[in-house]
Amino acid sequence: MSTPEIHDVLAEVMSVKRCRGGVYRAELVAPEIAAVAKPFQFVNIKVSPGNDPFLRRPFSLSRIEPDEGIIEITWAVVGKGTGIMATWEPGREVKILGPLGNGFSLEDKGLTGGFIAPLGGKAPELILVAGGTGLAPMYPLVMSARKSGFTVSLFYGGRSLESLMDTDRFEQSGCEVHISTEDGSAGFRGVVTGLFESRLRNLSASDIVVACGPRPMLQRLKSMCGQRNIRLYVSLEERMACGVGLCKGCAVKTSGNDPGYRHVCTDGPVFLADTVELGGE
Repeated sequence: MSTPEIHDVLAEVMSVKRCRGGVYRAELVAPEIAAVAKPFQFVNIKVSPGNDPFLRRPFSLSRIEPDEGIIEITWAVVGKGTGIMATWEPGREVKILGPLGNGFSLEDKGLTGGFIAPLGGKAPELILVAGGTGLAPMYPLVMSARKSGFTVSLFYGGRSLESLMDTDRFEQSGCEVHISTEDGSAGFRGVVTGLFESRLRNLSASDIVVACGPRPMLQRLKSMCGQRNIRLYVSLEERMACGVGLCKGCAVKTSGNDPGYRHVCTDGPVFLADTVELGGE
């Protein structure tokens, strides 16, 4: 595997918007990063010009526009750093390191097991399962998959209608969208794995499932897909300091025939579910 191309750039904030689900989206002018970024890669951002907060914050890319030189990040305010970001205004410049991680490429046969059909041929189905803000990094993969001829379906869940992020861009891209809420205020009443279960019965071994969301959701999906021999990839979120593998703070334990550890920042964030321990197993 070739060494990823990483840039440390001063990016201009184009826009900051508060969106459905209580999240914020920011468009940033970063042509060097946009030109080489892949779905599920992320960036580390210095959120303020001073040293408070000291560490950069990692954010997945929720949109990549290489022709325009624009990347987009999406976040919920959960602490001081993300709170500062919510006050950003257009024209501000911020330091960004990226793209980081390996991401997930449908053209990487080593990653997907050689399941990719030629453009115009019959490609396997791609199923996305997301919970909460785990929806954010899914959109670049949808755009990539649609260009490669995949049929794409999204199963997305949250606690209530108010907690759900906007899925309009997914529907406009030709993605089939299925919604669940735990309180029944929108779509299927229950957790998203319950909604996904009916589709799982009709999947074949050549189909691909990619999931991002809370760890209990990923644990349940690993069990469900394992019982039917369906290949599942999971995007993991861990606390990070450096984002480039130096601090070793984002290690996850491997499973199967390859005992040891992998690092979410450099080996991931996407892993074949069978190769990492998710807990509850």
